[in-house]
Amino acid sequence: MKVLMSLGIAALICVAGFHMLTDSPEKLRVSQEPREASIEPRETDTKPAPPAVQPVHTAPEPSVFTVPVSVAEISGTRFLELVNGDHAVSGEPGAVVSAWPAVPVSTKEVTIHETALEAVSGLIAAAREKYDSTFYISSGYRDAATQRRVYNEAADKAMVQPPGHSEHHTGLAADIFIIGIGQHDMAGTSEARWLADNSWKHGLILRYPGSKREITGIANEPWHFRYIGQPHAWYCVQNNLCFEEYIQSLKSGGGYTAELDGKRYTVSYQVPENGLIYLPESGSYDISGDNTGGFIITAWE
Repeated sequence: MKVLMSLGIAALICVAGFHMLTDSPEKLRVSQEPREASIEPRETDTKPAPPAVQPVHTAPEPSVFTVPVSVAEISGTRFLELVNGDHAVSGEPGAVVSAWPAVPVSTKEVTIHETALEAVSGLIAAAREKYDSTFYISSGYRDAATQRRVYNEAADKAMVQPPGHSEHHTGLAADIFIIGIGQHDMAGTSEARWLADNSWKHGLILRYPGSKREITGIANEPWHFRYIGQPHAWYCVQNNLCFEEYIQSLKSGGGYTAELDGKRYTVSYQVPENGLIYLPESGSYDISGDNTGGFIITAWE
């Protein structure tokens, strides 16, 4: 199956071939509040062009998914698991690797899921082509003990989840900062706007936009990106959905079809019946539980 952040005044930014000094936004994030400026996709030349896509609540052709499979036999990617205050992490992530030297990092200890690393690396490389700035990851994967420390030290609990409920525990989230732009100053910058507008191209979404706080339960975080893959990231941006809203739209409509980057995607949301879900008879596909009782099957050709 195809499965595609001072720690002191001198925090080390590790870049392949050289080292830099910078303030560490991860430490700042528990002691300073960012502006409540919303960093969200807007109407710019970087917003995704509207490929051929069926309406939000149009389910895919049922004939695509015809092969019954027991959920007990499924080992999916978990890329689309919803993790928030209501839904705890379902387990430890697999394939967590060092983020350095693939991307600049706050310390060499930063790790992240290998698929998310590939996506973040692509986003940072594209950002550096546009801006004469150094973008880096301050935090990726966090275990429960680290998240407990971050949560206990946080002055503003509106910007951090308790242990067991943090996306960082999935290994699929990354906090991306810019040298010379502090956490408090990041919101509203051109760089932050560009990241939000272009992250979808790499399968990433801005997870906590300010306008969605009532839904996500987390204040505006223009640095926090989550990997969910394609066409899901494109669909969220195209329809101005946060991840919670995306999952709900799949539950309500059953799925959708879309043509993107030369591929035709068919997305199906299924709740097991008698312990079974239905997969495509042929072609490439990926399976992920949504952590709320359903499964999302993404097929493409």
